Amino acid sequence: MAASSSQPALLSPSLGQALIEAAATPHFATVLLGTARQFECIDEVFAYQVDTGKGDVQTLLASGERKGIAERTGEYARRFHAKDPLLAGAHPGKALGFSRRVRAADIPKGEYRELCFDQPGFLDKVSFGWHEPGKLMVLSFYRGLHAQGESASQLWSLGQLAMAALNLHAQAHSSPAMAPVQAAPTDARQLLLQRLQRSFPQLTERERSIVALTLLGESAAEIGAALSIKPATVLTYRQRAYERYRFNRASDFLAGLLQ
Repeated sequence: MAASSSQPALLSPSLGQALIEAAATPHFATVLLGTARQFECIDEVFAYQVDTGKGDVQTLLASGERKGIAERTGEYARRFHAKDPLLAGAHPGKALGFSRRVRAADIPKGEYRELCFDQPGFLDKVSFGWHEPGKLMVLSFYRGLHAQGESASQLWSLGQLAMAALNLHAQAHSSPAMAPVQAAPTDARQLLLQRLQRSFPQLTERERSIVALTLLGESAAEIGAALSIKPATVLTYRQRAYERYRFNRASDFLAGLLQ
């Protein structure tokens, strides 16, 4: 679970600028996930902070396309975060940063591994954290089973920058109590729709709506309920959108949205 010993590669200044500018906005999670996917096979991003004095846990962001993200991140925040091997050897009384890779295979079989790794199909997570008296903040990038070997060196550089942006995000969205992951705000959806229309004009209005909601982490069933269509119809429109630009998944649209 140790961080890679190789020298981290530098990030593009434009990517770093886009990430900082997105902090404290409703689409920060989407931008962060899209940035990470330019370097690695990242399927989900999740961040939370803990008031170590009161024990309150607050979800800061969660984004991904795997089914059950709201349940998974909510249960992690409520039940599993304190038992995570990620925090082994932590010193909550000191100001200290850390970065670790946690493999699913290294976690004992049980509810935590089943819900947070085995069911969604995650190989591991690369996590970054910051301890200081009274507060713990953690950001994790989850890699799917298709990922191979150690994580890319750019991801370690991204994690350091992302923690600074996450701190800004947390300050802007501070709340005294933990809240479960909920549907993304309407303004985030509208922003994605505008950027999709600008960068991918061949998409139809329905295709744009479905791609936007997919990028915001909603399942086909949730999108179908929101648009009053069947989940199978959602999948059909989504596949048509991918085929228009020869994409394989919704995250392939993100590079165009970040420009």
